[in-house]
Amino acid sequence: MHKKFMLAALEQAWLGRGLCAPNPSVGAVLVHHQQIVAQAFHAGVGKPHAEQAMLEGFESKNFDNLTLYVTLEPCNHWGRTPPCVDIILKHPTIKTVIFGYRDPNPIVAKHNTPRILQEKNIHVQHYPLEEIDAFYQSYARWMCTKQPWVTIKLAQTLDGKIAGEQGNPVHLSNIECSEFTHSHRLHCDIILTTAATILKDNPVFTARLNGESRSKPLAILDRQLRLTGDEKVFQQQAPRHIFHDMQVTVVSPIEDCYYHPVPCHAGELDLPTVFNYIGELGCHDVWIEVGGQLFSQLHAQNLLDTTYMYLVPEFLGQKALSAYTNFCFPAKPRSVSWTVQEDNAILKMEWMRGI
Repeated sequence: MHKKFMLAALEQAWLGRGLCAPNPSVGAVLVHHQQIVAQAFHAGVGKPHAEQAMLEGFESKNFDNLTLYVTLEPCNHWGRTPPCVDIILKHPTIKTVIFGYRDPNPIVAKHNTPRILQEKNIHVQHYPLEEIDAFYQSYARWMCTKQPWVTIKLAQTLDGKIAGEQGNPVHLSNIECSEFTHSHRLHCDIILTTAATILKDNPVFTARLNGESRSKPLAILDRQLRLTGDEKVFQQQAPRHIFHDMQVTVVSPIEDCYYHPVPCHAGELDLPTVFNYIGELGCHDVWIEVGGQLFSQLHAQNLLDTTYMYLVPEFLGQKALSAYTNFCFPAKPRSVSWTVQEDNAILKMEWMRGI
């Protein structure tokens, strides 16, 4: 029964995924006699944590022996919001707290949430699940190293092409794969792309699902500052971070953009420095949509955690743009899996980069 309610809490946590960084996304459900009587998620930085959002206005005195399920160990220190353990203790009918993931934040570990609650006669249980471990892998990476979890996708035909002649855009993937892309855009903290991709395709780079569109923070590799500000990505409200050659001076900054000078090597931006900056921004999850050249570079430099390759049953011919430039995998993938999306297939490869 614990698994059922913990997965319900995880469903709540997914609702906040992509909104909370540098905080982790958290979901919570409150159970009385095997029935969920309240549920909530953390909806963004500075907003109430999941436990607080759920318990505000909830009349717990009308119930006895409540059990709180929460995906992440409740916090026990002040930040922008009060400690969740204090909020839990204000509801004496909560007799049990079950959490799915131990918080790697050293402040939380130091103050020991289970001990605080147990001293007030609340039973505390850590109930781990593979699904929750996977959900928090990027947060754990960022908390321990300040490095983000990096995921890339590329759609290609069966003859290894990603665009038409002279690089002319060609829509390849089907509707199901497009929904997969937009779901990952929605749940990431920042989308990374290049000036070349923007100048060639002029994409919006919003997350569009179920008739709704959400603007996402964007990291743009623009070594020579070629973008003008007239491109569609600059019509969105979310932050835009532009990474450029530190030897190139920003003369006409685009309004509401942040500029980050980066050293170059052999005419290319130093990619580890870019990801260091992104980690300093507090981003846990990076979703990358770029062309074949950077796709190859990122793999060659072992800077990726997850690769998605969409395989489309088409052939574009010899004159079409190839997906790869001197491409090679850095090592054997840690895991490989396939997902069939109607007439397309998605190959997922996970790489061994540690926490």
